Formats: sequence, C-alpha cells, structure tokens
Amino acid sequence: MNAVLREPPQEPALKVAESRDFRSYHAFLRAARNYMEGPLVAEMYTRYESAAGPPPAARDLETAEDMLDELLPFQVYSWAFRHLQRFKYHRPSFGIFATVQAQRDALIARLDASTASAPADELRLDPNLDLPAYFKYVPFHQHTGGVTHDELDGIAYEIGRRTTVPSHGDPNGIYHLLFDTLPKKSYARVLDWGVGHGAALITWQQMHPESECHGVDLSAPCLKLAHQRAREHRMRLLLSQQDLEHLDFPDNHFDLIFFNFMLHELPPANTPALLREAHRVLKPAGLFAGHEFHVRPGDAFQNVLQRSHAWLNNETYSVPWYDTPIDAIARDVGFKRASITPFERLNRSVLRPGKQAVNANHWNLYQFEK
Repeated sequence: MNAVLREPPQEPALKVAESRDFRSYHAFLRAARNYMEGPLVAEMYTRYESAAGPPPAARDLETAEDMLDELLPFQVYSWAFRHLQRFKYHRPSFGIFATVQAQRDALIARLDASTASAPADELRLDPNLDLPAYFKYVPFHQHTGGVTHDELDGIAYEIGRRTTVPSHGDPNGIYHLLFDTLPKKSYARVLDWGVGHGAALITWQQMHPESECHGVDLSAPCLKLAHQRAREHRMRLLLSQQDLEHLDFPDNHFDLIFFNFMLHELPPANTPALLREAHRVLKPAGLFAGHEFHVRPGDAFQNVLQRSHAWLNNETYSVPWYDTPIDAIARDVGFKRASITPFERLNRSVLRPGKQAVNANHWNLYQFEK
C-alpha cells in the first residue's frame, strides 16, 4: 500500500522566482484571454447570428466556418488565441521560457539532486526509450520542442498550466471535479495515464491515501518534477518513463486508470493499441476514466471554435480526435461498458444580456469498464 514518507524533505520546495512584473504580465494575459473567451465570443456570435439568420439556416459546419472567417470578431479571436499563448511562453524577459532559463543552473541542480536520491521504485527513467514520433515532434500548446527536449521542460509546462487560471483560483480544481465523479469505492492501486508534472496524482493521493499510486509518462523532465513535487508533499508515488502502448506492468494490475485531457493528443492510428494496453493492465471490473474536450453535437458555431483551437495552438491531433469513434474502439479492445456523457461541471456558456447564452466549449466524461 502506498504511504506517506517517513519525514518531510530537508530542502524547501523547488520554486521559480517570479518578479512582480512577471506576475503582473501573466495576470494581464489571463485577463485578455478572459475577454477573448467571454465578451468577444458573445459579440462574435451576435454577428454570426445576424448573418446566418434563425436556425436552421446556415448551421452546417462548412457554412458556419466560411461565415465566421469573414467576421472581424472571429479574426481578432483567432489572433488572440494564437498569440496570447505565444506571448505567455516566448516573450523576452517576462515569458515562461526566459524566466526559467534565467535560473537554469540552480533549477537543474535541485532536480538532479532529487533525482539522484530517489529510491529505485519511485522514479524509473529510461534514457534508451524510443519516443513515439507522434510525441517527439509535436510542440503541443506552442511549447517549443515539446516537453522532452530540455531538462526544464517539466517546470515550464507546470508554470504554463498554473498561469492559465487566475492567481486566486485553484489550478488543481479540475482534478477534483474529475475524481468526484468516479464511483465511490476503495481503489487499492491506481495509474495516472500521462502523469505530467504530477499534480493530478498528488491530488488523488490527498483524496485517497489508501491508494498505491503509479504514474507513467514519456517525458523524463516531467517525471523528475513530479517526483520532486511528491517529495515536497511527503508522498511516495511510483513514477516511470514508459510508452503507453508498451507498459511493463503485469496483467490485471490496476483498479483504476485515470487521465486528464489526454485523448486529443493521441493520433487515431495509435488509439486502439493504447486502449488495448490500458485494458490489459486493468483488473476485471477496473475502470479507465477521464475527461476531454470535444465538439458539441449539432452546434456548428461551437464546433468551428473548437476546431480552430487545434490549428491555433499546435494541437495536431485534435481535429481527427473529434471524429474518432472512441466508444467503439473501447468495446473492440474488450471493455464491457463504454460510457460517454457530457461533463456539465466543466461546460460553460457565455452570457449575453437579454439574449440566449452561447455555447463556447464542450467537455465529455469517459468511463470504460473492463
């Protein structure tokens, strides 16, 4: 059984020093994005509605896309979606990369020390692992080089996630929402399928101290940071660098495999093998569950916005993901039940005074039972 470590680490938490100017700059970017995702979407839809006429006129995807392309609010929205993210990472002096690189030596020294002292089962890295091409060459989220090429990629990724929410918000709240939806029972052994910087698995362990917690990822820099964060929380997480298509766990090993917005980052050609391997390592009646954004059925406006996000933010596999019959694939590889339901606690609408609200996003909850 997984357990809290003996004593807290002697060293303080690994932190990137952030100046007041850095924090103010990223607060501005977040406020600009809030405007983009709120009032600008409302104005865009009002103009689209005026041009398209009442439903069902001009409500197919291709027509909606052509109409929106001509509207100034959509052009501004698209520019902002692309460049606010670019400013976040790449701006000299205030960008995430510049801030992290300025502290490079000290940060690497801390990560190396934590890695060197890690018990063998708590951090298993594989320098000879052949990374899949779909992961190695795609700069997801405009993170240059992806999260495998530089020793500080995990730290940059963690800051990028945290600065997506306002400073007063809980960046781990999305994990609580997912875990609260799962069947209430004991989970003796769980696997975080794409553990990243470890925040979701740490959140799970806080909520379920009885669980033995494992996490796998392709990114060594992310796993090193996840291990460091686990030590800071006095947790024993069992982290390993593995290809999700070829896990080294035995058959029937886990009670639960969970993921957070992973499916849109996987090419459809690899999805059956990935799900087949997840099915193999689950115990009978075990659960594979997670949340993921998607297109809203029958909502051409939202579908255009959702598809545009893929092209604007280097989400190479998002558009083909929307057409992937994931439930059929799950059943084909052996899952006896494949449930896909709208994740309403994550779905939000943009309000328009005196008018119908606008659907600007869509999330689904996936639960596949072995």
